[in-house]
Amino acid sequence: MKKLKKISTVVTAVIVLAGCTTTILPKKDGAQTDYAGQFESARKQLQIAEPAAREDKQPLILAHYMPWYEAPPVSEQYGFHWHQGGSKFDPYTTLADGRASIASQYYPLTGPYDSKDPAVLEYQAALMKMSGIDGVIFDWYGVRDALDYKSVHEATVVMVDILKKYGLKFAVCYEDQTVKHMIEGAFIDKADGISTAKEAFTWMQEHWFADENYVKLDGRPLVLDFGPQFFTQKSEWEEIWADVNPKPFFVDIDNRTNFADATFNWPPMHLSSGGRLAIPRLVSYLNDFYGKQNAKPFLVGTAFPEFHDIYAQAGGTSYGFLDYSGGETFKLTYDAAEQARPDVIQVTTWNDYGEGTIVEPTIERGYTSLEYLQDMRKKRDPDFAFSYMDLRIPIELYRAASGTDDAKKQQAEEIYAAIFDGDAETVQNLTRSAGIDYDFSVHPILRDAKESAQKEIAAVFDPAGKRNLALGRPVVVSSRIYDFTGAKAVDGDLSSYWEGASDRWPAEFTVDLISAARLTTAVVKLNPQRIWGKRSQTIEVLVSADNETFTSLIPPTPYIFDPSANGNAIAIPLDTQARYIRLIFTANTGAKSGQIAEFEVYGE
Repeated sequence: MKKLKKISTVVTAVIVLAGCTTTILPKKDGAQTDYAGQFESARKQLQIAEPAAREDKQPLILAHYMPWYEAPPVSEQYGFHWHQGGSKFDPYTTLADGRASIASQYYPLTGPYDSKDPAVLEYQAALMKMSGIDGVIFDWYGVRDALDYKSVHEATVVMVDILKKYGLKFAVCYEDQTVKHMIEGAFIDKADGISTAKEAFTWMQEHWFADENYVKLDGRPLVLDFGPQFFTQKSEWEEIWADVNPKPFFVDIDNRTNFADATFNWPPMHLSSGGRLAIPRLVSYLNDFYGKQNAKPFLVGTAFPEFHDIYAQAGGTSYGFLDYSGGETFKLTYDAAEQARPDVIQVTTWNDYGEGTIVEPTIERGYTSLEYLQDMRKKRDPDFAFSYMDLRIPIELYRAASGTDDAKKQQAEEIYAAIFDGDAETVQNLTRSAGIDYDFSVHPILRDAKESAQKEIAAVFDPAGKRNLALGRPVVVSSRIYDFTGAKAVDGDLSSYWEGASDRWPAEFTVDLISAARLTTAVVKLNPQRIWGKRSQTIEVLVSADNETFTSLIPPTPYIFDPSANGNAIAIPLDTQARYIRLIFTANTGAKSGQIAEFEVYGE
């Protein structure tokens, strides 16, 4: 992680966009890459023995967090970490795609932000809460006014207040190399190195270590070090901690010392070959690292989605490239960490845009990593109430909180309060009543984007074990609104849906089952979340053998969709032989056209 001086430039406007991604990505020739299949062999090569010294428990999930971003209007200028100090990137310049020219391979949904902006921090904390993250590990450099360290400290203090307000935890990763940078920059004398670090730990003891939200292991405040890189002797640290009681629970990186209480790992880019870290090499590293920790009583494991830095493009030197692989790299490293039964899983990182190790939602990567964290939380805690679609709410709240409409700001505050109370039902009800829906078409970048493949998946088989004949079959519709295509109603994904064009009745939906079959039941589903409130849709069912002549099987009939009564799903008996089945919608009390999240057909 680089820490250099900031450079100022001039102000212009930034357009904010949003996006999401898929885990099966198209190649340039139109084919698709099945990353999950490619990673099957990698998972089989993981050899992480069950540690006798550590029990199987829910680890604390802490996101490594960079509080180092500066941007107008909160700060006077864009800080170093949005432009990397060179002439290649100028955040004051708006590119042809509407984005600011920032030094990153990825673009945050909020646009480039300031780490002291309360609206941004509320948004980030809400996403953490809804994805199952327990808190953050701050990358922190002490309290001295040197380089951008004072700004980093001030931003950390602001974020700590927000984390404490909502019950999220925090800890510090102290970078002792910053003392070296202060000496090199003539901010302090070399003789004052230890006293400068001691000052930082004294401040933490007085303000953070005793806080109930500060993470403690074995009763001691958790402190990571990205090193040590400057203070390498045990005696130096004993002098630094002389007045700190209890002594910090000290965690070094990758077994750097022989006196740390535990260790943590990081993307091993030093193992790259030809500028790329191959997955087999990564697996070998994970096996080696966790093997060395097997007998130790404490462990901080690390999960990371990729490594795709911007340093070469910014005029420096790249550390190498670790492929995102459609989200599979994050799953692999998370699963490896969990197998080792750690006390903490460090998610690396929330927002290091320079190195591209980001789980914060971006236009390019969407919510994929946060969705997987939700999955892992729900495995341990089935009562965890938030869903993939809930993750899409905070960006709308951020926009409301950043605007000038006081009523919307108040609504955003109420929804935030429910999020941090963990009350998913109230969040969904308030979101619906505030008119905030999951209509991503308002974000231009999403009009052509594919939905994430990792969603709540609708059942492929009915309770009797029969196959859903409509799953993945060709669909023709009379109309659609935005990108809510007919195919989304047969993709096995309850969070995606088809909706006809507004007020263009009747709305027709036709599925080709490929071959004729004896059909017994059709099931029409909407998203079961309560924000998809009770409604009645009037539907006629027709069937055909040749797609030319259709016979009306069920006359126009009103069907009630109610999430609290029938899970927003209705079943229609068929008892017919057909290849094509058509639904004609002529009324909907909840929208201005027909809507289907999933259409399922069962038969003999």
